[in-house]
Amino acid sequence: MLSDNSQSNQHKFIRRSIASAFLTQAIIIGINGNLDVRSGKPVVDVIPSMITQAIQLIVKTHRTQKSAEEIDRIKKDRIAQNPDD
Repeated sequence: MLSDNSQSNQHKFIRRSIASAFLTQAIIIGINGNLDVRSGKPVVDVIPSMITQAIQLIVKTHRTQKSAEEIDRIKKDRIAQNPDD
């Protein structure tokens, strides 16, 4: 079984990886929007699309955060119930 410090480091790495993935998605939304405008699509069509994508990303981020918090809570409960494991 992994030590507490090793689990903490692994947990931090996973959280940073998730944050990096969401940041990358946000950058891609911006780049795609700029490319769409440069390719001739009307700004009036591009901006609502970008806003929709941004809202979807925010919702995904929120759900992922809540899920991670729930997993943390479950792990802490298990550790509290079985301290010898």
